[in-house]
Amino acid sequence: MNEETRLVPAQVTSALTSEQTKTLAPVAVAELTTKMVAAMDLITALIPDLRKPHPATKKQVRGARTVPRDVIVAIVAMVESARVLRSPQLVDLERAHEVLQFDDGFRVLDQRIEMLRAQVSYTVEARWAELVTEAMAAYHMAKRYAKDPRYPELAQHVANIRELFDRKNGTTGKKKKKKAEEPIP
Repeated sequence: MNEETRLVPAQVTSALTSEQTKTLAPVAVAELTTKMVAAMDLITALIPDLRKPHPATKKQVRGARTVPRDVIVAIVAMVESARVLRSPQLVDLERAHEVLQFDDGFRVLDQRIEMLRAQVSYTVEARWAELVTEAMAAYHMAKRYAKDPRYPELAQHVANIRELFDRKNGTTGKKKKKKAEEPIP
């Protein structure tokens, strides 16, 4: 890693921790996500021998997941200790150690990325749920006011929103449950 490569992530990190990103304004979200994608591209560029999934090697890669790490470590140790196994170059020992170190280091990164993915996904869904709660409260209030002749403009909005819900089954989950609980005459 050269000096230039080390400076760029630090610059991106400082850009992402600025005051601007602590309080999000609706317009700044696109700018923030653009910065984050650029930071991810920088991280991607730092990972040596990064590969994209490929159909030709998919089965081999999936099958290798079933071989325990301890088995591979024991085989590498066996090859190292037995001269007869080293001579035909069955296992490139230098590469084996590099792959084991790579596995140790990048498993941690993989777990952190998965944790971040789950947190981002949950954050998006949680913020959406908060908005849905507020919007539905407004909609229910509007439905009540729409019945009052003093607010004729609300009736059309309520009708439009009801149509946007596009519920074709006619009953909601609560009503279905209530119907199911009623005794059959």
